[in-house]
Amino acid sequence: MKMKQWRGAKQRTRAARPMWAPKRTGRSSSRWRPSVKLGRLAKWIGWTGLALAGAGALWWGGQQAYRQAQPVLHEWLEVREVTVSGTHQLTREDVLERLGLQPGETLWSAKPAELNERLMTHPWIKQADVSRSLPHRLIVSVVERRPVALLKASSTALLLDKEGQILTPLPALDVAEFPVLVGVDPDRVIQGDDRARQSVRNGIRLAGLLSDEFDGLPEIDLGNPDNAVAYVQGLRFQFGPASFEEKWERYRKIDRTLHVSVGDEQASPKHEIDLRYPGKVIVRERG
Repeated sequence: MKMKQWRGAKQRTRAARPMWAPKRTGRSSSRWRPSVKLGRLAKWIGWTGLALAGAGALWWGGQQAYRQAQPVLHEWLEVREVTVSGTHQLTREDVLERLGLQPGETLWSAKPAELNERLMTHPWIKQADVSRSLPHRLIVSVVERRPVALLKASSTALLLDKEGQILTPLPALDVAEFPVLVGVDPDRVIQGDDRARQSVRNGIRLAGLLSDEFDGLPEIDLGNPDNAVAYVQGLRFQFGPASFEEKWERYRKIDRTLHVSVGDEQASPKHEIDLRYPGKVIVRERG
């Protein structure tokens, strides 16, 4: 009878325990003990602190070693020679000035990418490449812009390359050997006006076509955006706004037929060639 009563009490105790309560066993579960978690956290913090302290010590040691070795590294890597290639209008001194190397510069401190950017700020330099060569040399290679035309106004003249980039005239450069563009305000080109720059590029294209055919230097009047006018060896060409290549080929096909040849000194000063109309070449005498 006592055994049955004991079993009944045990069953009532089990029934009273909520379903969510952890099952009691003979040994306690560590996951339910806050002290265990705090202990693990303390260990993690301790190992992290040791790792950070070790990294700091390594960094400090590296800094000390670098300071001690710096004079030796400077001696090994100091820039003592700069070779420059690709210059025609520029001088070696022009390139060195733009590089801006400081006294005591080393191959470690001289960054090729930064030096390239400095060189590219020079208006005459189209491409630049700087490389290191152990133990003491910097190798500089540049591609210069080639002047092809001169934009003239009453008080200003700008030297231009094929892309319309403004080049600062150099003292040794004879600007009289280039085709001349007129009718565009140089200040608008300097300020980056899109229409002015496009007009200049059109004039450069047209000057290139005429220069390939004539011995003399052409003059291109771009004052009227709808009609580019060219003068060369006494001839006057009216091209209209664009399509210069097609119109020029049209003229060249009938040039001999009209007896207005390139070298005919008697005919040249008296004729105007009008190419503004589709499919037509109109030749008239100039008054």
